[in-house]
Amino acid sequence: MKNFDAKYNDIAKTHLHVHLEGAIRTASIIEIAKEYGLDLPAYNAAELNPHIKVYEQWKNLDTVLEAFGIAQKSIASPQVLERIAWEFFEDSARQNIKLLEVRFSPDWAFSGHDLNWDVALDGILRAQKKAEAQFGMAIGLIAITSRSMGVESCEKTVDWAIEHKEVIHGIDLADSEAQHPISEFMRPVLRAKKAGLGITIHSGEDTPASAVFDTIQAVGPERIGHGIHIIEDMSVVEMVVERGITLEVNPWSNYLTNAVPTIEAHPLKKLFDLGVCVTINSDDPEVLETNLNNEYRIAHEVLGMSLDEIKTCNRYAVEASFLPDAQKKNLLGEFK
Repeated sequence: MKNFDAKYNDIAKTHLHVHLEGAIRTASIIEIAKEYGLDLPAYNAAELNPHIKVYEQWKNLDTVLEAFGIAQKSIASPQVLERIAWEFFEDSARQNIKLLEVRFSPDWAFSGHDLNWDVALDGILRAQKKAEAQFGMAIGLIAITSRSMGVESCEKTVDWAIEHKEVIHGIDLADSEAQHPISEFMRPVLRAKKAGLGITIHSGEDTPASAVFDTIQAVGPERIGHGIHIIEDMSVVEMVVERGITLEVNPWSNYLTNAVPTIEAHPLKKLFDLGVCVTINSDDPEVLETNLNNEYRIAHEVLGMSLDEIKTCNRYAVEASFLPDAQKKNLLGEFK
């Protein structure tokens, strides 16, 4: 489903919701496995792709999350992480992405090979500096705390993000909301917020509107990852609009994880028309075999958003970005 049609590729873009662990090229996974002696189900792209990509709608979100084991195994060293980050930034530049926030889960991604978090971060930062200079894009970093790893992991991740808040711009609470509600993580999330980090929470993806309501009431995030099920409760839609909360929407991901029954049923356009600040994102572009151009194609050709409306979504993204205000001010001029 990757798309490089000039109709979409030529649009300057923002990308707020994308997981680094889900953006690793197949060829790189194979090369890394050979270099580090890692076991793979296959060592050529055609045979490996069915093990690491999702091509059709799966039963639920938890099933899709199982596809990440090979990606985790691939993060074998800080040098590998620098390569993965650089290649993702390079792929983003090819799509004319000017504002990019990439998120990663240090306690999950770095645990496969017991990497030192600070040294691993240095690898990402080297790739970031090179990409910003070469491609003229603004890049922000978000540290994910994975719900299924527990509150202790969340506390550890928040401590680390606060320690590095000059380069880590926000935190995200991801993973299974149904099994691990926001009530378990209020203390560390609020501590991150008090320290000045941006807060985005995965909510309302495979859970009802009430979960988004609970999340907003508990920690008051600036942004919600996914959040599409608020369409089922107008009182929650009104709350999101009134509080100026931005949704990071991922249409193709929502279809593949069965968060919506069909891609035509996706509520992106309806939420936009209701005044919600929605943004368009790809979630896990390599795992889901998509890219941001494809998400724009879906928004325009399938869901009926005009290209001007899509550009408005980009402005929403700049305004909601966790990057410093000076960078955002410069970017707003480009996206007006």
